[in-house]
Parts: sequence; structure tokens; C-alpha cells
Amino acid sequence: MRWKQGIGLLAAMVLCFSSVSYAEEPIDEGNANIGTEAVQEENSDDDQKVENPVEPSGEDNLSGEDNLSDEDKASDIPEEERQNPPNTEERTVWKQGRGITPATIESDNDQFSTIASNMYSENIESALKSQLEMYQKKNAGKIEFGKWIDGGQRKDTRTAYYEYENAIIITSEYGTYSICLPILNTYISNGGLLSIGAPKGEQVLKNGRFYQDFENGTLSAVVEKKADTLVVRRKNVYYFKNTLSNGVADQVITYGREHDEVLVGDWNGDGKDTLCVRRGNVYYFKNSIKGGIADYEIRYGRSGDQVFAGDWDGDGKDTLCVRRGNVYYFKNSIAGGVADYEIRYGRAGDQVLVGDWDGDGKDTLCVRRSNTYYFKNSISGGIADSEIRYGRTADEVLTGDWDGDGKDTLCVRRQNAYYIKNKIQGGVADKTIHYGRANDVTYSGSWAGQKKVAKDKAEDISFNVSHGFEFSQLTQAYASNCVNSASFRKSAITTYVDESGSHIQYCAYYDSKGTIVLAKRINNGAWEYHWTDFKGNISDAHNVVSLAVDGSGYLHMAWSQHSGGLLYAKAVAPGEMTMNLLPMIGSLEDRVTYPEFYVQPSGNMFFMYRNGSSGNGNIVLNRYDLSTGTWQRVQDNLISGEGRLSPYWQACVDSTGRLHISWVWRETGNVSTNYNMSYTVSTDATGSTFINSLGDAQMLPITESSAEVICKIPQNSALINQTSMTTDDEDKPYIISYWRVNGVVQYNIMRYTGTQWVIYNTDIRNSNFDLSGVGTRPLPCGRPQILVNGSGNEADIYVLFRDDERGGKASIAKLGMQDELIITEKMIDITSSNMGEWEPNYDIALWQQSRGLQIFMQKEYYSADGSAVNNNTENIYVINATSFLNE
Repeated sequence: MRWKQGIGLLAAMVLCFSSVSYAEEPIDEGNANIGTEAVQEENSDDDQKVENPVEPSGEDNLSGEDNLSDEDKASDIPEEERQNPPNTEERTVWKQGRGITPATIESDNDQFSTIASNMYSENIESALKSQLEMYQKKNAGKIEFGKWIDGGQRKDTRTAYYEYENAIIITSEYGTYSICLPILNTYISNGGLLSIGAPKGEQVLKNGRFYQDFENGTLSAVVEKKADTLVVRRKNVYYFKNTLSNGVADQVITYGREHDEVLVGDWNGDGKDTLCVRRGNVYYFKNSIKGGIADYEIRYGRSGDQVFAGDWDGDGKDTLCVRRGNVYYFKNSIAGGVADYEIRYGRAGDQVLVGDWDGDGKDTLCVRRSNTYYFKNSISGGIADSEIRYGRTADEVLTGDWDGDGKDTLCVRRQNAYYIKNKIQGGVADKTIHYGRANDVTYSGSWAGQKKVAKDKAEDISFNVSHGFEFSQLTQAYASNCVNSASFRKSAITTYVDESGSHIQYCAYYDSKGTIVLAKRINNGAWEYHWTDFKGNISDAHNVVSLAVDGSGYLHMAWSQHSGGLLYAKAVAPGEMTMNLLPMIGSLEDRVTYPEFYVQPSGNMFFMYRNGSSGNGNIVLNRYDLSTGTWQRVQDNLISGEGRLSPYWQACVDSTGRLHISWVWRETGNVSTNYNMSYTVSTDATGSTFINSLGDAQMLPITESSAEVICKIPQNSALINQTSMTTDDEDKPYIISYWRVNGVVQYNIMRYTGTQWVIYNTDIRNSNFDLSGVGTRPLPCGRPQILVNGSGNEADIYVLFRDDERGGKASIAKLGMQDELIITEKMIDITSSNMGEWEPNYDIALWQQSRGLQIFMQKEYYSADGSAVNNNTENIYVINATSFLNE
């Protein structure tokens, strides 16, 4: 990479500005002042009144946002007036920067290293090997281990493992336990022993979900049950098909006797249906598709009972029900004894079918009379919930979830032809297959079950070790797009200081299955993990997770929203990662995007989001009251797109609790229609009233015609949306973004001095590109983050960025004021590895509390919104870069 040398001084623009001053009175929580420093208007012989040096032309088509209509929307406001609102008084001065110096070209003299991951030895101590082998022998009848693959011992520990085709056995100080499906796939895809640690017990099934405790937290997973298919029986030989198709069986076994009655069910909740043979009132269960001795047997009911199998309570395990006439006796466990409950339904002569007709996870009954079917969606008597006609009176009928949508439907059999419906309705079959012979006995079930995932080799990221940085590696997480690091996560990582002075840091991200993982550590110690019951649509990079901790120590979270319903949860107690899904307000929450928390010094919080869509959205503002523990709506429509535009913002809270907001307007879903930068600030910590930087009250909602424009930027200027802003020690706002200036897409910093807006061309970049298109697009440079320490001309400015000009590395720059210039004093790379589509996120709360700088980081790849979900995973890292501030 060749960085341009030298600088060309850009003439500054000096325009008239208001005589209103914001330096006369001290700032408190109710004061509407923008800052405390009175700055004189600067003039020099070099200053000239010039136009904003932006150029609306570019080259490569590289980025966009919402995947909505790109059609231009009609506007009643003329183009010239729209981009230059008539009542906005211009008080903007452009100044130049010196960004490219020998000291900032590269981190040439720095050393880089990966975090050690080769932590295992193939040689296992004999005592540990014996424990592993004894466990496998003892449990061989219960667990399908499959072939042995690998084994090893973690260096400097007494933790060892055997990996098999379908399971892993680990022995450690916590005991010897296995990791089986479905937990196994979650364990592998999140980094395994290195990240999660050793198991502390066996997995257990609770309410249809598996849980297992590990050294570093609790994993949870649901069974991913496959679609039902067929098995045909000839005497005691069974021919299984794993797909609904014609052809040869995929597996053949021999089990039981020729005249056994056979039931099919998922007896252990592993997602795979297996066989049970009945002889009188004795039942012999198998938990695998193979012959041999039964895994267990029970006695239940009478020899003459009619028997059905189903998951009656939704716990993921099938159990038995016996029928006598029209009375049904249900058991919720594989055990003998008295029934757990009984009901009456239908008539004694009805044919009875079992299935989950509504997809609620619980099996219920259906009675058949001729070709009419009467369905119940609950285990209860009474009138049927629905009825349909299907097929002929003489048809044999099977039930199953044929398309994997979680709902059972009907299939009629005529000889060896099967006519399958994928909905509870009559009419023509959706699919027809031929399998087996006309005189075969046929059953339905899901035989294949889940398969063990392959290990995803995460890239070993190489980090800068020459500046005293501290690196913490978390688990592997979804990395096929930037959903885990998009710039509008507020926040990806956050810190709360409790009453004892301990720093409790939280982090959140999606794993490879879209499950939200929460991580917590205290005083930079080891991470503890919690796999939540919450999931998000990870195929769309807009569906980020945002975190905050209120002043009482409760964790709050919002996630997975791209013009969809609000998803919000709050911890059950301070310091806990277990959370409850809750409503927030209840109105204007149906088309939510970009949910963001902003914590105030008082411990109260703002919550902002867009209600609407790209090119047609408004900003909604809520506020959390610590004293009541509830949310209140502050503004239904703070900034309005008036049905034809959408504001894309960045925001921050200052030391008095006021909310500063800056934004660009967008006309359509196409990012190329971004234009102009505007600004407003609340008059106090309530967010009830707002002013512009002149101190003029803003009539709400703020619209394009009433908004203060602090920088005029035409459309087609490669103007990016949703970067970052902050305030200095005197509560004056700083904004960073990039757009085209003099033929170069440049990082530009906007600073309010108390009397005027100064825009600095940082001169850090030297290339051009074009931003256009809809949906998430690959960005040649991630949206930068800005931090400021100090105030006025003595302020230290820090910029976090990722730029293809520096090989896609994660980088940090320190800038300072010098006369009329902004000087890049130091620029280093945090990684030597290309970070792909990663965008910087940092712990805003920690920065505000103690000027600590900790960065959330993950290498990420590009995929278009809504495209098929790949299974790329990469490690999450938290980097403590505070030492850079003191260099």
C-alpha cells in the first residue's frame, strides 16, 4: 500500500454566525447549553469563503442499506431547497488535516502474535485414559458413540477427552461426562473445550430444551427434528427411508418378533424416532435404530388396551396413552403406574390418529369417521377444533410432519402409493411417492436425527503485542455477515460498576444457529457464558443485539429487528444473565429497526429506534425511569421523515444526561440518496424538548425544513450513515463520518466549538469509491468510531476504523489540534490480519466511567441480506487498548 505524502491546505470557509453564546452559565442536568468554552471566530490571511468541497461522483458500486424499494419518492420540495433548507443559518468552517506522515503509514516496527490455541497433547495419562474408556463401556448401550475419532489431554491440566463420531467424552476435576446431540453441536460450533471448558454434569431435558452445565457456563439447545419419512415392516425386518422418495431403503434392521405390536416415538428426546415392541402390557424400548436387546422395558395398562404414543406435555419425549372405548389414559413419563390424567373424546368405534396439528409442540388426538377427520388442539374432550374431508373411506391413513414445518398432517395409502398433504385441508395431494410393497406394514417417523457438525476452524487473528494491549478470546460466533459488529449496536459490550466497585462487563452476540449468547466477567477475569432461549434472524445484518445496564444493575437487551416487532428483555435480577421477554411501551413497536440504548449518568436510560422503513421512517424515543423500573414514551415522533424520507442517526449522552443526535436524511432505500448532516440536542435529561446548536427551540417533530443543517452534503457523495458521535469534557459534540471531498472519500470530523461548527478533513484516506445500492453491501472501510478526551484545542481525539487501504486491519489513530490543522499524531494497526466486514464497537460505558478503551472484535464475511445462512464462525475478542491512550 502506498500512502500519499504531504498535504495540500484546503481553504477554510468562514460564514456569519449567531451572536448567541453558550458559555455564560455552568452546565447542570437541566441546562440546555451546548458547551462551556467560548470560542472566538478565527480569521487568517489563508481563510477564504468557499463552498463545501464535496463531489457527487464516484467509481465502484459497493454499499447500501435496507433491501426495500429503490424507487424514487415524490417530493413537494424542490431539489435545491431540499438539500439546502432556507431557514438554516450557516455557521460552518472547513479546516484541513495532516493525516499521512512517516509515523502513520504502517505499524512497521510493531510485533504481532496470535493467541496460543495449540493447547492439547495427544498423549493422555493412563489414569485419565482408563476413566474415559470405563465411561464409554458403561454407557455404550445408552449412547450411540459411533467410531472413535480423536483424543487428547489439555496441557498442564488433568482434563482429557475422547471424540467419537456422535459424541465427546471429557474427564476433568468435575467428573467424567459425555456431550451428545443436540448440545454437542452448540459446543463444537462455539469453540469446544478451549472456550466452554469441561462439562460439570450430563445434559438434561427441560420443557423441550436440553441444558448442560460447563466450566464456563450453561449451554442450551433445542432438538432440530427432521421431517418425517416412512419405514416398511416385513415380519421383524424394518426398511427405513430418510427422505420422502422412491427407491432403496437407507437402513435395514431386525428387531423383535414377527407378531409384535410396534409403536414409534422419540423416547429420549434426542430428535430421532425409534421403535418399541409391545407384548401384552409389556413394552420394550430402543433409543437407537438398531437391533439387539431393548434399552429398557416397562409395564403399563392391560393386554387388551389400544395404545398410542405421543408427546402429550411438549417436553420433547414421546410417552404412552391407553384407550378403552372413548376414554384415554395419558402418561407423561416412560413408566408404569397410574395415568397422569384421563379424558373422554369421540365414540368407542372411532379410528384415532395422533399428531401435533397446530405446531405447539404437543401431540393431541384426531378421530376419523369414514373420510372425515375431527381434530383437537388440546388434550381435552368436547367439540373438535376443526374438521376436514380427505381421501376415501377405505384408505389407510398415516400422520407425520412431512415438510418439517413442525405441524403434523395426513397421508393416505393405497397399496404402495402414498398421497401426502402438507396442510390440514382436503383437496389434491401435495406429493405422491411409491415405496415398498402393497402388503407391507408401514409406520412414519423421523429416523435420521441431527448430525454432528464439523469443527469450523476459526482464523487465528494476529494481534499487535508492541503496545501493551490485553487480548481476551471468547467463543466462536456467527460470522457470515456483520450482524455481530454493525456500527449501530448500542452496545455490543458494556460495563457496570456495582456498589463494591467491581467492574461487571457484559457482551452479547449470535452463535452459528442464531441463538443469543451472553457473556459476563468481573474485573477483567474469566468469561462466564449463558446461552439464552432467544434467537434472531442472522441472515439479515440489520438484526443486531443491543445491550445496556441500568443504574440498578439490571441488564437490558433488544434484538433482531429490521422493520419488525420490538423484541426486548430484562434480567430477572441485578448481575444476572437470565432474562425475561417483556413489552416495553406497546405502541409504535411493529416496524422497529436500529434499537439503541443510551445510559445516562443518573442510571436512567434513553431507547431510540426507527419506526417505519428506509426512505419512510421516524425516530421514536423512550426513557427508562430507574425509580419505577418502567419505560415511558417521551417522543412518538422525534424526527420525522414525513412519509417520504428517513433519518439515519448517531447519538450520545453527555455528562448532564442530555441526548445529542446528529443524522443524515435518506430519500429511498438506496444509500446513494444519503445527504446533509443535521444536529439537535435535548434541553435536559428528560428528552422532552430539543434545541439546535443556536439555542433555538425545535418544534417537534423535527422535519427536513426545520432541522439545523451543520454540513451540506449532496446525494451521490458516498456519504455513509450511522457512524458515531461523542462529547468532550465540556459536553461539546464531535461527529465522525466519511464522504467524498475533492475526489477522495475521506474521514471528516465535525466539532462544535460553542459558536461554530468546524469540519476537519482528516487527510487519512487517499482513494475514492462509490456507495450505492440497497441492502447490506461490502464496505471498503467500516463505519468509524470517535472518542474524545479533554476539550477545546487540547482535546485528544481517537478514531477506531477498519479500512481496505490498510489491508482491512483493525486500526486506531490519535489526532490533535495544531493551529488551523487537525494532526494525526499516531496511527497503528491493532491486528495484522484482515478483519473482513468487521465494524468497530467499543465499551461506551467504560469509556465514560474511567476512560478505559475496550474494543469488541470479530473477523466477519460478506453475505447479502436474506441470503442462505452460511455457517462461517470466528472467535469473538475483547481487546483492552487503554495503554494506547498513554503513549
